Amino acid sequence: MSSALRRHWFIVLTGALVVTILLIIVYQIWWGSNKLPVLDRAPSFTMSDMYGNRVSLRDSDGKVRLVSFHYTHCPDVCQATNFNLIRVQQKLKEQGVLQDKVLLMTITFDPKRDTEQVLQQYTAIRNIKPDGWLFLRGTPEQTKRVLDGFKIFAEDQGNGIFVHSNELFLLDGNKNIRAIYKMGSSMDNEQIVKDINNLLED
Repeated sequence: MSSALRRHWFIVLTGALVVTILLIIVYQIWWGSNKLPVLDRAPSFTMSDMYGNRVSLRDSDGKVRLVSFHYTHCPDVCQATNFNLIRVQQKLKEQGVLQDKVLLMTITFDPKRDTEQVLQQYTAIRNIKPDGWLFLRGTPEQTKRVLDGFKIFAEDQGNGIFVHSNELFLLDGNKNIRAIYKMGSSMDNEQIVKDINNLLED
């Protein structure tokens, strides 16, 4: 092989190697910028659903979980949140990931009034489907541990109205909190679904 031909192939191979390295760097930068950070660790908990079935967070390990808080007598933000979650639920159902890969979990601040029967009536009146969406309640002690674990504030004002934090949490399959969203009418449903899909590809 002539020296000119060797130089030609050396230049070609060097160029291909440089392009490959650049593509790897660009991919890593892109992937790193789109990957959701680990913000905190979710607390382990065991509660019951509105049918009395025992539900433990670790039972759904490996799935993405969207955890929210509410109480059925809430006059404003909880209702707006659940209305938005109906839309999120529908989108995830259309994508074919609800239940098998993604769960919605809504925990009541008010287990004394939000009995199993009340939760069933609440979801039925609002046409909330139980597909991949668990409405959970616990004892007052269990509820306090969960609220403390998520750093959620909730206080009964003595008239059945709670002053409470307005956050919902996106958990990966290892119980890491990967995103925190504001509850209410201004929820960005598209971003939430996008982040869920991001975690499914993580």
